Amino acid sequence: MSQIPSPDELIATAMQLPVSDRVALANAMLNSIDTGPDSESNQDEIDAAWVAEIGRRIDDIESDRMKTVSSSEVWKRIGGKPSGRT
Repeated sequence: MSQIPSPDELIATAMQLPVSDRVALANAMLNSIDTGPDSESNQDEIDAAWVAEIGRRIDDIESDRMKTVSSSEVWKRIGGKPSGRT
């Protein structure tokens, strides 16, 4: 019986795949998490966590604990342009 590769080995192998295959693999892995009898309750927990996180981020922005940055400033900082734009 063969041994199952470690997560690090799987990731290293997956990173050698073409992008389209990595996307398909990532989707398959995510879908495997969202299946089963608990999938709906898991999604409810995920949704609740995102609602809470969004609320925290809004509070941080409104209270000036977090500073926003324009998209043009982001692109300038990372030295690139969004794809499809000049």
